[in-house]
Amino acid sequence: MIVVYGGTFNPPTKAHQIIANKIIEIFRPDKFILLPVGDHYTWKDLHVSFKDRFNMLKLAFEEEIFVVSELENSNTYKGTYHALNEIKNTYKTSVYFLLGADNLSYVDQWINYEALIRDFNFIVLKRPGFDLDEIILKYHPHEHKFHIIELHLDISSSMYRKEPKKYEDFIPDNVLTYIAKKKLYEVTL
Repeated sequence: MIVVYGGTFNPPTKAHQIIANKIIEIFRPDKFILLPVGDHYTWKDLHVSFKDRFNMLKLAFEEEIFVVSELENSNTYKGTYHALNEIKNTYKTSVYFLLGADNLSYVDQWINYEALIRDFNFIVLKRPGFDLDEIILKYHPHEHKFHIIELHLDISSSMYRKEPKKYEDFIPDNVLTYIAKKKLYEVTL
């Protein structure tokens, strides 16, 4: 079994590390793949290149179980379904996609979302303000594919991006050094 954790990771935080380690503890996957969106992802303005986000993930996740994927670093954004299929075909095992309830609430707007729901399992992190029972009902008859995890963390990349100095303790030290060296998020040494 492989767990794939997709996201912008803009930047990777201690919360990403805590979540990954908790999922590894619960599910015991053979590999844990971090899947940062590429520069051609159209839903959010990233402001930081794929290369920098990829490098920060490599620093934040150095253990052998972790793989930082370059699958979405392409000239066009092909979607999560395409990436998970590539991973499934490469590793020849079941693939579980890890995401937050906030993202699950609009999966029905993703590329090939019907096939995504049909062909893959999901690990969903509860988030305040999102009724997971109601959200999952939208994907009937595939409710059994959703595994809910409750993990409350008040750490986010967006909080850091808005006020880097105030929330620098959200970021792993080696990632913070990289950010300062590259002058990302208006942070300098």
